Amino acid sequence: MMLMHAVVGSMIFIKHRLIMELFSSSWRNLWKEWELRGMILISLSTQIFLILLGNNRRRSSGILLTITVWSAYLLADSIATMASSILSNILGDVYKGGDLDPNNELKAFWAPFFLLHLGGTDTITAYSLEDNELWRRHLFGLVSQAVTIFYIMLLAWTSSHLSFLFIVMFLVGLVKYLERVWVLYSASDKKFRDSISDNPMEGRHLTNHQVANASSNQSDPGADEIVMAYNFREMVKRLFADLILGINERKASRDIFEHKDMGSDKAFKIIEIELGFIYDLLYTKAKVVYSYMGIGRRIIGFFSILIVFVTLTLYEIYDRDKQHRYRSEIDLIITMVVLAFALLLELCAFAQLLLSDHATHWLIKRKMSTILGAMKLWAPKKKEHRWSNSIAQLSLLHLSLNKRHLPCRTILKKLGIDEILEIELAMTTRSLSGDMNGIKENIFTNIKNVMHWAEENDNSTEFDNLFGHPDLEWSIRLEFDQRILIWHLATDILYHNEYDEEPREDEVHARGIYLSRYMLYLLVKHPYMLPIGMAHIRFQDIYVELKDFIEEEMSKPVNESSHLKEVAAQMIKVNTTDMLSVRGDGKISFVIFHACKLSKALNDMENKWEIMFNVWMEMLCHAASLCKGRHHAQLLRQGGEFFTHVWLLMAHFGLTNHFQIPVSTADANPC
Repeated sequence: MMLMHAVVGSMIFIKHRLIMELFSSSWRNLWKEWELRGMILISLSTQIFLILLGNNRRRSSGILLTITVWSAYLLADSIATMASSILSNILGDVYKGGDLDPNNELKAFWAPFFLLHLGGTDTITAYSLEDNELWRRHLFGLVSQAVTIFYIMLLAWTSSHLSFLFIVMFLVGLVKYLERVWVLYSASDKKFRDSISDNPMEGRHLTNHQVANASSNQSDPGADEIVMAYNFREMVKRLFADLILGINERKASRDIFEHKDMGSDKAFKIIEIELGFIYDLLYTKAKVVYSYMGIGRRIIGFFSILIVFVTLTLYEIYDRDKQHRYRSEIDLIITMVVLAFALLLELCAFAQLLLSDHATHWLIKRKMSTILGAMKLWAPKKKEHRWSNSIAQLSLLHLSLNKRHLPCRTILKKLGIDEILEIELAMTTRSLSGDMNGIKENIFTNIKNVMHWAEENDNSTEFDNLFGHPDLEWSIRLEFDQRILIWHLATDILYHNEYDEEPREDEVHARGIYLSRYMLYLLVKHPYMLPIGMAHIRFQDIYVELKDFIEEEMSKPVNESSHLKEVAAQMIKVNTTDMLSVRGDGKISFVIFHACKLSKALNDMENKWEIMFNVWMEMLCHAASLCKGRHHAQLLRQGGEFFTHVWLLMAHFGLTNHFQIPVSTADANPC
């Protein structure tokens, strides 16, 4: 292991020397002087970005935030590893040449900070679920970096105050890195499954009376939601691990969620908190933070850094005779800045711990209403925004008619990202707050009705035609991806045939439009979450062919801004009788032609918007009930998806396929 690390360090050092030879002596001197300074400052900057923004990604799906967090996450490890290797090589050369000068001793003191930074922040340990599976790589990194830092300590040992402070920071950084490796290991797929309790439904002990009166017993109006979400946590963990639950769990969950005092707002609030708990387990250090040992380690770590900071400060203030030993005031300032920010980052992490739902539940359980009230005054809006609370929108008709002029399209096409950029530019978002809460209310009510229907049909979860219409049965029996494309295009056609502007949230037909465009977004961006059939339609081909088809029907070039209503009217009038015989029966033509056929059939129905909304709600619920828990967990790091909230709501009503009576251990733990 040490040999491998030495080889890697030597390769970095040789590459570094070759690059330096390409520059003039003045530039080489400047680089040599600022190389480590720049690395320690960049490493510190990545930690600041991660502590401030790492937790925000659970509440936002913005592309800028995603890129920033992703870049900081990758850069943090690579910079710290590279810097420690370069520092060890530099000190090795210095050691061979004679005594260690005071300035290099100060730079050597930066080494344990690289180990501290490799330990990461409490708010983000894994960028994606795949990072949890790399815990062995991080374990190797822990050992190799610990050896490197220990080697640096030996090279820089002078029995001075810095040497002893080095040991303190080394231990703090080592503990941090150990925590990160343990958390990654705990969140890995196998370990996560193994850690789940055999008693998945602590919430079964909540009676309906307790649920109804929970709010009146707490000073915080949202306390009962936190308590119930916390009691459901083992059940929810089993759902995300795709493990089987028993009939008792289904009954207990149903009893609580169908209680008369359980409205859509409260139900979705509980789900938000539950998903927050799962996010914490999979992507943060929650497993080690929210414990007496974890809190103790943070207190000890904070005061250790504080002691180092105060000691170094006092030494520089009062030991005037030795202050001249440090030739570089810049290095001393950088050292103090890094120490100060290490303290601030620890304080930020502790503040986030206090404001978490875990801490709130702990205080509620111990009836510490005074502290809860103080926290509410301190941060009154601390939990209003637990996820993005929005749904993405993508319109096939708009995308087809609105040709975007991408710069360097030829290059982008060769790179295979032209379609990705076109779709990203075409996507919009709609908030689920305000009047859009009606979607949540409708879905909650209909899922509740579906539950009663399922009970009358032997607890069946096969309800993919529940909201269908006899005259439209042909469109419901299509493969799921074809069904989404055909119904989506028909919905857009009918809307633009009747209305000139984009729908407002308070309009009845808006809900069908929004669900239609959200389902198309899921099909294009996250197809693995849907029960896709065998059609395998390339999305770029269909929106290009749709534009060609429209222009052929209109006998002129068209664009979104001037011809949208005219295009919709024309597509309803298209003669679908001999379409396929004229154009063939290709997959793409099949979608366009049947969308025209469907729009014509729906246009003659008085309650077409109610039918369309019910069909879209059925497709959303049907797809959500079949999606794997791991796929839902993947998207928690990108602001979350409403699709996941619907899935979890259905699971609480017992409408997913997780609720079975296991026959054997093998049945209870499917692959």
